Amino acid sequence: MKTTMIIKTLKSLVIAGAILGSSTLLANDGATLYNKCAGCHGAKGEKVALGKGKVIADMTEEELNISMNGYIAGTYGGAMKGLMKGQIANFSKDDIKAVSTHIASFKK
Repeated sequence: MKTTMIIKTLKSLVIAGAILGSSTLLANDGATLYNKCAGCHGAKGEKVALGKGKVIADMTEEELNISMNGYIAGTYGGAMKGLMKGQIANFSKDDIKAVSTHIASFKK
């Protein structure tokens, strides 16, 4: 009886670990993360966001990293500073790197 309970518990832990691991992988996928940005910036970063932002497709990966980290820290941005901070507030450093890499790939 105890062996059966242990096996069931182990199976539950393995399944939970697989679910958590897959959601973490998805969170760091730049293309998936960019879906949140596309509404304002365009499918390929080609739009001037809300008529006030920059065309992000023209930015380098380094510029994108600097700007997004600055938005989160509150040290970067003009008219869109508050809006952008809210949009990416939950992005981790890895998320920022992934989405910056994805956006920079639009030029290639």
